[in-house]
Amino acid sequence: MNKFLLYLHRKSREEKFRLFQRLMKPTPDIRILNVGASGANLALSEQFETCYAHRNRIVGGGFPGVKAAVFDGCALPFPDKSFDIVFSNAVIEHLPGWEAQQKFAAEMMRVGRGWFVTTPNLLYPVEPHYHLPLIQFLPQQSQRKLVKRIGKVPYDNLYLLTKRRLRELFPRGRVVGCRVTFYSETLIAYREP
Repeated sequence: MNKFLLYLHRKSREEKFRLFQRLMKPTPDIRILNVGASGANLALSEQFETCYAHRNRIVGGGFPGVKAAVFDGCALPFPDKSFDIVFSNAVIEHLPGWEAQQKFAAEMMRVGRGWFVTTPNLLYPVEPHYHLPLIQFLPQQSQRKLVKRIGKVPYDNLYLLTKRRLRELFPRGRVVGCRVTFYSETLIAYREP
């Protein structure tokens, strides 16, 4: 990732965390489930766990002080409303289509009293995974062919969402945009606990 894109990535993560703090108003005693955490060794340094002060209250991921857990985000092994907040950053777009995204959203709403789900905005002109303009509007197969042709490794699944589609997935919450450039690069579905 070039320096400018890395800078934007960091700024975006920082802004998402500021929005999480402002919108969710977490207290030190709340329990958080992180769906899609990749751990300290695989991820960039600006992960949720590195920013959140009360890591011992987080389940998911492989960060020091966080209770590690491995699970399927479309079939969470937790009782209803067992977490105050279910957090997920840029995971839902990697599921294999609309039906899987619906299951994922339903599980997040089932196990959390509140949720905070981020995903890249389909309507942002530069696709954030490949850093290519407008590629997200091509069919999946065409995206993969083009990406391979220019020497990048394609994702198996990449289904970006609009605000409208994200609202359909999380009808009991709100959807807001998050931006660090001229237009919202990220969409966030949330509901306070």
